[in-house]
Amino acid sequence: MAEYHWVRGIADEVLSRGDEEIVIHTGKTPSGPIHIGAEREQFICSALQRELERRGFQSRFNFIIDSFDPIKSIPAGLEVPKDFGDHIGKPLSDVPDPFGCHASYAHHFAEEFIGCQGRLGLYPNVIYSHELYMKKEMKDAIRTVLARLGELREIRRKYIQGDEEVNSGTDDWNPVMVVCERCGKIASKKKEVAPNKVDSWDLQRDEVKYRCVACGHEGKGKISDVRLKLSWRVDWTAKWAIFKVSCEPAGKDHCVKDGAYDMGIEVCQKIFGYKGPLRVSYEWLTLGEHAMKTHKGITFTPLEWLRVAPPEALRYLILSVDPMRHISFLPDRIPDIVDNLDRLERIRFRAEAPSGTESQEFLDDLYRICVVGEMPSSLPARLPYRFAVTTVQLGSILGEDKVLSKSISYTEKLNNRQSLSDKEVSDLKSRLEMARNWVASYAPPSLKFKISLETPSIKASPGAEQMFVESVIALVRSDLGEAELQNAIFESAKSLGLDLGKAFKLIYMALLGSERGPRLAPLLIALDREWAVSKLKAVL
Repeated sequence: MAEYHWVRGIADEVLSRGDEEIVIHTGKTPSGPIHIGAEREQFICSALQRELERRGFQSRFNFIIDSFDPIKSIPAGLEVPKDFGDHIGKPLSDVPDPFGCHASYAHHFAEEFIGCQGRLGLYPNVIYSHELYMKKEMKDAIRTVLARLGELREIRRKYIQGDEEVNSGTDDWNPVMVVCERCGKIASKKKEVAPNKVDSWDLQRDEVKYRCVACGHEGKGKISDVRLKLSWRVDWTAKWAIFKVSCEPAGKDHCVKDGAYDMGIEVCQKIFGYKGPLRVSYEWLTLGEHAMKTHKGITFTPLEWLRVAPPEALRYLILSVDPMRHISFLPDRIPDIVDNLDRLERIRFRAEAPSGTESQEFLDDLYRICVVGEMPSSLPARLPYRFAVTTVQLGSILGEDKVLSKSISYTEKLNNRQSLSDKEVSDLKSRLEMARNWVASYAPPSLKFKISLETPSIKASPGAEQMFVESVIALVRSDLGEAELQNAIFESAKSLGLDLGKAFKLIYMALLGSERGPRLAPLLIALDREWAVSKLKAVL
């Protein structure tokens, strides 16, 4: 029985709802650099949208920038002016951009993230919450909350154990927050964040009153004029109702039994009169063993990913596993991830067979939702990322033009091609640049090397060692492929009774002047053949 990608099951559930319009939702607070963990939610939405399109159904994909949330802290490692802490408690949309290049702090980090999304194959409808809150729909949602606050408190009691909202008891809890007209803060932070709450209201006169917890100012005004906001659980639910959301993924912490999602669904149905969205729970994407936290400065951003790896590789990393499976990512894994993406492409075009435990149908689905841009009609010729990692380190002796020509000829031979298309050459150049950036920033010592221009200081001993070096010279001249060359070198050393470590050390000392180096076959192929032969002959 065919096993298809899990996104098909999500699409089945969305379509079974019978929504007049399919609306897919996600959101993020731009409290600092937005890391690649946020892309898990984005990519689930993107994959769902693509699957719906495959079946002939249109959908709307909204991405909410929660720019009206207060800034609670300054992320570790972020350089800001000395008095920047004075802005703590203001809406992110009101905090100045510390770098001076965007309209606000919120816009700086949101637009850095949004600017990458098209390159990652996502095209959401971007909505800033500070603008949304001035619209009639959100004002009406606030009026509904104030009118039905007693019912809302009853619902909340079932889900909140203890006080989640600072300085609020169950009986006087109120989710309506206000931006102080004097100090501009929506919250105050001493030891904890204390939100500014509306103290009293008159819905007939459409007025609210408040006392600012930050500066003590007492203010009042019309609901339509005062800058009001709902606390996050109710804010989330109000947006579901306003946009008639069909599906919104959420982290596992929100989706536990009696968690924020359960409360949200009940509030959505009983307070706002909408059935609520389909939930899709997902696990975390961590940076090794560390959870990525913007406020702690533990991040790896999509922009940084695109500097060192193809966009499809990030989609592959996230979409190749079930949403509830934890993903641990480290930058030194990027060559493996790109290799696996290339293998997926070969399987899709039947140039390679899946393993016995893999489903061809699942992999075909996966490839379709990983591709960014136009779907290839035939197998593209790709430069292997690992070869690029090796060859970009040879620029000092080969020259950059030779690095490019070597890479093109290697890719042509690997793919049995007479020439590459313009698009394939462009892709190859991009991979060389990504590999160069990755080597400079993330390559482990085992993959970094420098070519020695000096005469080798080592000599092969007469007998087996000299015979081994002579066999490697012959193999270099034989024009073998990478796998064949690597295996042939192994077999030569073994057949001569040499210790493999000592045999390979001899070759590395001849070429690099060091005892270790990158995988030998790609290095020998990337080097100028006669230069490599002359260095090997020098140890005889």
